[in-house]
Amino acid sequence: MSGFFKSKFFYVVAVLTLAAVIIPTVLCSMGLTPVLRSAVNTVFMPVQKLSDKAAEAIEGFTSYFTAFDRMKEENARLKEELASLREEVAGAREIKEKYDWMSDFLELKMLHHEYKLVPAVISGRGSASYSNVFMLDAGKISGIDRGMPVVSGDGILGYIAEVGPTWSKAVSVMEASSSVGAYVERSGAIGVIEAEYDLSLEGILKMSYLDEDADIKVGDRILTSGYGSIYPRSLVIGYVETVKTDDLTRSITATVRPASTLDQVSKVMVVTHYEVYSEEP
Repeated sequence: MSGFFKSKFFYVVAVLTLAAVIIPTVLCSMGLTPVLRSAVNTVFMPVQKLSDKAAEAIEGFTSYFTAFDRMKEENARLKEELASLREEVAGAREIKEKYDWMSDFLELKMLHHEYKLVPAVISGRGSASYSNVFMLDAGKISGIDRGMPVVSGDGILGYIAEVGPTWSKAVSVMEASSSVGAYVERSGAIGVIEAEYDLSLEGILKMSYLDEDADIKVGDRILTSGYGSIYPRSLVIGYVETVKTDDLTRSITATVRPASTLDQVSKVMVVTHYEVYSEEP
């Protein structure tokens, strides 16, 4: 211990301590307090500034993490709100689809109050691009049988070809073997709607057996006639796209764009009962 008091370090500390006590005392007794204050400020100002900067940095660092946590909470809340809104939009879309479908259903029922209609969903389609066969999720249990028309709110789609207890298979009006008695709504001109393979690939039907003086024009709406057909009278088939007259035979043919196609619908109605049309004598 005695060695410490004899060391250079002890002498340096002692001198500095005496200087720190004596110098301020002497300066004060001489009336030089401002000089002392200026010296102290000069020595400690950099330290103070460094301390202030450190405090500001710590405060900014703390604020950053506080803001970051707040942003994380806000982001989580917004994600929850977005998920909720998506569910509401999906629900609203489903309600609208059901409303649109039921509106078509009711409109058809109002136009043809004698119809008995069974709703069904298209549950499957032919795998080939040219296939005109589609499956429904309703069958005999729902009152569906072979030969019954399948329609949408816009027009005819086809007819039931096979049926099981809870399913049925339908053939589209675009099938090449299909033919439908038809007439022009505007003029009453009568003909037959047929499907031809080449035209079917373009999504178009052909109207044949028109009288040579038949009144038919582009844009005319074509309806089912109810003659010798599985379809009741006055269902929409489609609209005339072209009219052609054969100069040799003087016969008229027209092409018709269907009003309703399989790629446009997912829900349909099957007409299980209707009054057979017959002209008054």
